[in-house]
Amino acid sequence: MERIITYNLKENFIEKIANFIDRNFIEKGVDLSKLAFVFEGKRPSLFLLRALSGKMKGSFFPPKFFAIDEFINDLLLKQISFAKMSNMESCYTIYTLAKNVAPEIIKGREKFSRFLPWAREISTFIDALDAEDVRDNALKNVQANAAIGYDLPKNINTALKNIITIRNAYHQVAFEKKLFPEGYIYLRAAEVVKNVKLDEFEKVIFCGFSYIQKTELRIIEHFYERGKAILFFQGNEDKWPLLKDNARKFSCSIKPEREEEEKYHLHLYSAFDQHSQVCTVREILKGVKKPETTVIVLPDAESMIPLVSEIGSSAGDFNVSLGYPLKRSSLYSLFEFIIQAQKTRKEGKYYARDYLATISQPLVKNLRILKDYSVTRVLVHKIEEALLGIEKTEISGSLFIKLAALENDRILCKLAAKTLKHMDITVSPEELQEIIKKLHKYLFTIWEETTNFHNFAVSLGNLLEVLLKKSFIKSYGLNLKIAERIYALKDEFQNASFAQEEFPQGDLFKIVQNMLENEIIAFSGSPLKGLQVLGMLETRALNFENVIIMDANEATLPNLHLSEPLIPYDIALSLGLGTRKNEEEIQRYNFTRLISAAKNVHIIYEENSEKEKSRFVERIIWEAQKKEKKLDVAINLKRVGFSVDKQPEQKEIKKTEEMVRFLKNREYSASSVNTYLQCPLQFYYKYVLGFKEKEEFQDEPEGADVGTFLHKLLEETFKKFIGKKPKIDQEFRTYFFARFNEKFEDDFARKMGSDSFLLKKVLRKRIEEFLKREGERNEQKVQEILCLEEESSGEIEFSRDKFRFTQIIDRVDKLEDGSILILDYKSGSEILKPRKTDKLEKNMEFNRKSIRDNIKSFQLPLYYYFENKKYEGLSVNAALYSLKNFKLNYLYEEKDDFAKSVDIYMQALEFILHEITNLDESFVADHDNQRICSHCPFFYLCR
Repeated sequence: MERIITYNLKENFIEKIANFIDRNFIEKGVDLSKLAFVFEGKRPSLFLLRALSGKMKGSFFPPKFFAIDEFINDLLLKQISFAKMSNMESCYTIYTLAKNVAPEIIKGREKFSRFLPWAREISTFIDALDAEDVRDNALKNVQANAAIGYDLPKNINTALKNIITIRNAYHQVAFEKKLFPEGYIYLRAAEVVKNVKLDEFEKVIFCGFSYIQKTELRIIEHFYERGKAILFFQGNEDKWPLLKDNARKFSCSIKPEREEEEKYHLHLYSAFDQHSQVCTVREILKGVKKPETTVIVLPDAESMIPLVSEIGSSAGDFNVSLGYPLKRSSLYSLFEFIIQAQKTRKEGKYYARDYLATISQPLVKNLRILKDYSVTRVLVHKIEEALLGIEKTEISGSLFIKLAALENDRILCKLAAKTLKHMDITVSPEELQEIIKKLHKYLFTIWEETTNFHNFAVSLGNLLEVLLKKSFIKSYGLNLKIAERIYALKDEFQNASFAQEEFPQGDLFKIVQNMLENEIIAFSGSPLKGLQVLGMLETRALNFENVIIMDANEATLPNLHLSEPLIPYDIALSLGLGTRKNEEEIQRYNFTRLISAAKNVHIIYEENSEKEKSRFVERIIWEAQKKEKKLDVAINLKRVGFSVDKQPEQKEIKKTEEMVRFLKNREYSASSVNTYLQCPLQFYYKYVLGFKEKEEFQDEPEGADVGTFLHKLLEETFKKFIGKKPKIDQEFRTYFFARFNEKFEDDFARKMGSDSFLLKKVLRKRIEEFLKREGERNEQKVQEILCLEEESSGEIEFSRDKFRFTQIIDRVDKLEDGSILILDYKSGSEILKPRKTDKLEKNMEFNRKSIRDNIKSFQLPLYYYFENKKYEGLSVNAALYSLKNFKLNYLYEEKDDFAKSVDIYMQALEFILHEITNLDESFVADHDNQRICSHCPFFYLCR
């Protein structure tokens, strides 16, 4: 029987092995349980077992299947009792040893949190040395050269100089604790393999290896030389240097009996982004008749969620098996929010933005603490509204909040209970208070005193338990797999040798975050059922009729580690470690092997200014060009595009009769009419549908907040002058600024903290100037203040209809000459008032845009209209009072000309109101003013 067998890349590897076993073992009646199969990974064994089942006539005891790491682990356990050292334990061991035997390495990185990345690099390097069986003699040369000084940064030279000492000490600790790092397991297994007989197996069959590490080679050679091993390779050593190297090691020829030309049908797709890629996969799958013979390969694991979302409802049964970054999960994002909230906690108070981010995280706000998910969700939104100042409670507007203050805010809980009652959910304020306390306990309180890994693990376990019992996490297999891994990490933290050691809380959180960011979750489903979605490594030794490869771009295929922060390329090469060249060839081998035996190959890549197609794809094109002996070869390339029904530039909403009835009966204001002037579609969203922009938590007050503050302050302080002449003396100034300080503290200081001093200084400076100007104006002109912030309503009857209006006037003064002056405070820089009479008569046409450009705003005309009726017989004027430059912009300067303007205003207003209520006039987007569009809260609704 041949003991080294080679197949060409065109052949189905698993099928060929099954046929070999059938001829040489099954037909001869050999008990298959006496065979052991070793693959590079776990997945091929399942496909081989299925193939062998098809060869057997009845029930049978199956062979034993191993991935190479499992096989080596089992070998060593036959001689030594040990457990595998966790990554965390490994890094901390390196850190401890470095402090003791090579303290210069950690200079400037004395804290574990800062040394952790270096500890991980050193651990990885030592693992590579062990797996490649690099002896101390080889390292001494490196050490000697490092002592002289490679042309490298000093810290790297320092690490190299001490590497033998650290490595030997590391091995000693591992042996004493019986906790073995991965590389050390390989090294010790290679040392003890000569004592392992494996009598339970007649043959050990090694399948599909391309690159073989030195320790693996020693183990395989041992069984091969004893006549116990059979080796299966795929490919030709003349084309693959890695296989040639294996042929040299085993003193054999690795060449298939016959070479066959690749006959797959190649389809290339040039996409423009990730989503166009997944849409392309969806379209390809529509033409696939047998999904169970199809694989979708994802070199970039971050494409998994978009892909599954796109094909999940149409692809039938499918299995996902690949490594996925834990940091891309919702559980990790929640953990980040919790850490951030602790980082920004000051004197027992939580920063409101980070507090809100934590409790608003979807896993949290949908916790079913009581009978319905909605209870927690409504409560969280009420807390958000209170902190944003939308709802007025004891915590409104706070920048930093005490948990106890929020837990005892009865107004907040009553508001939430009232909202829930409208949803037919009856919950008492006391029950809602208990929910808040539970949220605070698991998201904030239990983390406050966490200063060691044991306590951290306990807090993490408590949080996970609540999430698994009360959240929707169990509804998603992805989250369950991630939760399973986090539970395992929790156990690692809790059982670590340094679990009780105290750390500064910031350092502890930084260490845990660093560990989680580097975690990859291995997903494995039902590999023998349905469509397969695999990473490139998971395809080793497998064959499929239809191969679909996404993300075939240079950055992901091959996926190479371009930088070596600890060990430079030339040093790794001198030590015989796996180099970038080997890594690239391994990935190219896996890629080529996968597509060679397929019938249909679909390769999708992004092509834009930032990305280019993979060198593997370029090689396929180059091979085709060489074969045809011309550059212009017929490659089946499709540039991905989607037909889009472009919406018209001016999106319009047609009116209904019900809408018109509503518009005729509603109450209007100057603001609503002005909104229509600027953009009818914005008027529709705001005043017909009632949409409004969601309030966001702001670190800094916006212009509207400052404007509201000034309006309220002036109303509260000047109301003492209603019915009499205002007197801006020292007594009033003292009273005014006392109220200014109180109100500023409530509105801004509590929210902004110490950062509010600059705003306060600017506002005070502006108000001092206002009081000075106001004092001068009052002495010369103002007889008395008639009203402040007066709300009134009334009707205007036009020739065809009448409409109701409401208004709030900031201030009305009676002047010394007996006339009435309406004042509208403006805190911004934009002053909108109608043009003069002659301009209106000459330039304005009766259409919306012309009215918008000439009248600009109906605010002062409407104020004038109603107040002129109220003070009939008196001379009335209106003005915009700028709180920025303290100038008054009057509605008119000369009364004689103004009579014509009033008629024009009212005709224009009638025209606009008629257009608003006209069934045949649609609400159309107005894009004339791009500045207004860019700040419109409904910007994306009209695109």
